[in-house]
Amino acid sequence: MTSIRMKTIVLAGLATVLAAGTAQAQFAGGSSDTDKVTVGESNVNGGPHVSGRAGIAVPGTEGKRVDFQGLSLYALPDLNGVRHLNMASSSTQDHSRYGDFRFAQVGSADLWFGEWSQTGNASAGDHTVYYVGNSSGTTVPTSGTATYAVKGISDYANKGVLTGTLTANFGSGTSGTLSGSLSNASTGAGVNIGTARIIGASFTGNGAVATQSGTTVASAGAVSGRFFGASAAALAGTVKFDGARQHDTAFGGTKN
Repeated sequence: MTSIRMKTIVLAGLATVLAAGTAQAQFAGGSSDTDKVTVGESNVNGGPHVSGRAGIAVPGTEGKRVDFQGLSLYALPDLNGVRHLNMASSSTQDHSRYGDFRFAQVGSADLWFGEWSQTGNASAGDHTVYYVGNSSGTTVPTSGTATYAVKGISDYANKGVLTGTLTANFGSGTSGTLSGSLSNASTGAGVNIGTARIIGASFTGNGAVATQSGTTVASAGAVSGRFFGASAAALAGTVKFDGARQHDTAFGGTKN
């Protein structure tokens, strides 16, 4: 099936207003700009789309959240596991309003992270990063350490995939920390999340730094994310830089 045909099918499904689901799973996530992207439990049924999964809504979907599993059927992963769904250039009437998606799945879980913009240009002023997943059954250790093999997406068309290791030092209450960095040696892009505080299943920080070929291009980034799965088997989150949203980054990964 051609990419144009696949795009037409998925866009037709997105354009249909359908019933909300009644699944009981719990979903958690975040977005760097909730005026552009919101995430949570999907509420569209029809075609490949199913309610009760991790989903996303963008301006063109009018508040309806579409599941990533359904979207993934129309965007094959590249060698880095990143999927590209380019609706911005659609020639079908009104379909371009859905914008441009690049997203990836964490392992085999219903857990996703990625970036969105209306035109696919991360510097156009609407670049938004996000993560969302099924948080049912999540437990977090209160002692010990763990490392996570993590991928990141930030202006993927120019920076490529960022990879790295994050280290969790679990502790009771608010004493845990998460630290580490991601980078791409070929493009010179990098993000260090600083030291984020682990509070329950969530982690937050405000000391992230983005670099390009070793030079700092954004600082004081806000880190926000959480763990997923039994014994914190996976994690996902975002980094947001005020005034430099082209460097905002979404990331996710699994425990080594």
